[in-house]
Amino acid sequence: IRETWSNPLSKKSTYVDHCAEMTLKVAETAAPNRELILVFRAYDDGIALRYIVPEQPALPGAFVLTSDDTQFAFTGDWTCWASDQKKFNTSQEKEFPQMKLSDITENAFAICPLVISGDFGYCALMESDLLKWAGAQFAAVPGGNKAGGPCTLAVRLTPRADGNGCVLRETGARSPWRVVTLGKKAVDLINNSGIVLNCATPCVLEDTSWIEAGASSWDWWSEGNKVLNTDTLKARIDLAAANGWKFTTLDDPWYFNSKFQYKPEFLTDTASGCGTIDLPEAFAYARSKGVRIYLWMHYQDLDFCGHERTFTAYEKWGAAGMKIDFMDSDNQERVEWIEDIVKNAAKHHLMINFHGMYKPTGMERTYPNQITREGILGNEYNKFGEVTPKHCATLPFTRWLCGPGDFTPGGFVNRQPEHAYRQKNLQTPTCCEQGTRAHALAMCLITDSPCLTICDSPWNYADQPGFSFLKNIPAVWDETVAVDGEIGKFYLHYRRSGDKFYAGAITDAEARRLTLKLDFLKPGKTYTAQIFCDTPESGGPNVKDAEKIAEIVQDVTSADTLTIRMVRNGGWTAIFTEK
Repeated sequence: IRETWSNPLSKKSTYVDHCAEMTLKVAETAAPNRELILVFRAYDDGIALRYIVPEQPALPGAFVLTSDDTQFAFTGDWTCWASDQKKFNTSQEKEFPQMKLSDITENAFAICPLVISGDFGYCALMESDLLKWAGAQFAAVPGGNKAGGPCTLAVRLTPRADGNGCVLRETGARSPWRVVTLGKKAVDLINNSGIVLNCATPCVLEDTSWIEAGASSWDWWSEGNKVLNTDTLKARIDLAAANGWKFTTLDDPWYFNSKFQYKPEFLTDTASGCGTIDLPEAFAYARSKGVRIYLWMHYQDLDFCGHERTFTAYEKWGAAGMKIDFMDSDNQERVEWIEDIVKNAAKHHLMINFHGMYKPTGMERTYPNQITREGILGNEYNKFGEVTPKHCATLPFTRWLCGPGDFTPGGFVNRQPEHAYRQKNLQTPTCCEQGTRAHALAMCLITDSPCLTICDSPWNYADQPGFSFLKNIPAVWDETVAVDGEIGKFYLHYRRSGDKFYAGAITDAEARRLTLKLDFLKPGKTYTAQIFCDTPESGGPNVKDAEKIAEIVQDVTSADTLTIRMVRNGGWTAIFTEK
């Protein structure tokens, strides 16, 4: 296979799918002589395997798959970063702590990606093209693995909700791809992470011209919508319009009379509203400002009201799409429901942002209107838990390898961890974010999400230093290059959008000094570098020290090297514009 395809909704605009593919047919030597087809792909930077159950006399019609016995055998008890969900059917919103392979038990539910570092370098276990199948997790083989010795991991499929095994299909069905991405260094996993998309089914939509990426303002993160009305929605629309963001997201509880009653019997109506927002006025105002609206909803309410009825109403209103929440499962029934949603939403020109959702498996190639998804321990956890800079420095090497993740960065009430706090009732006081102001900006750049949800309120951004970095920030890129980093410690990268370059770095609790060669800029050209960086006081002991940020403007060329200095839990960003 040797092909090149374009992707205008990703971290790079061009993908090269180059691999050797081999197909093998195997069969039982004894009755009932069932047959199975194995398809292998070998890439320069990884491998992939899938199974096909062909039509055959031994399996007339439908079959039930009770397990997937695929195993990954490692020669040592290597270091790994594994996110054990502790059970099937979750929102997949946990950290990726560092551990040994032997720490993964036979009762584990470690999701993709599972990243391993050994004498071979680095690898990431993932899956691609999850359609009409059950999602995969990893656990130790029965009996577990002994510390210090070879370790083998087994695939665990999420059982069907009806108890009928894990997968119920007709013969001719294809499993998802089991993918292993390889690299000598940790950053190679990021630069080599195209296999998930390359293995995914190509786009099945005839017309994708209406699908667009962009940043979005948001109304829920800072104060949990304790006040939600037409004027507060207009304020978010104004914020988006003034800063070149294409969208705003109207979140919970816009169609509820009472909060936290996520069951159909409490539903007001997803096609009307809770009475505090004049929807026709709000949509007309958004159109006048060139901003489009995403509408949040609980998936049960969507089912209750009816998909077609709701999609038709939202298309008529001119909604950009939907943010559908709380599915919390990757069993086969839910995977099929997800595909049905994006397929039918596309008929109504609606993009979908799934929350309470499993990790990406390449669906954004097959159905580009599935613009982003959660399945990530994102910035919302600062409201009721914590999102540490260490976790942030882990995500580029783990969760974002699989695909877009709606992290919702951009909080401007910045605090060092010792001064961080949780909200009461998800509403008061206004939410804070761990790390410095420069760290918050860098996370807006590092986040991979074609709908880049920027989390804070207009009043927290007003007249604040550093905010100009977010003006016209791209949500998709022509090029992304990971330059340097260590998992959970620091990350440095640059991106290109058209002729403009952006670079960003973050660090954990350790202050760091890095260097960035600017040889990615056009030779012989001079660029204006607009730099946003920590001040020496940003890591200080006072409550608001983390909000201090410096803005520096200087001329640079491709022959220059920049020195990057970050305080503890700090960050650094730069915009390079050709003069």
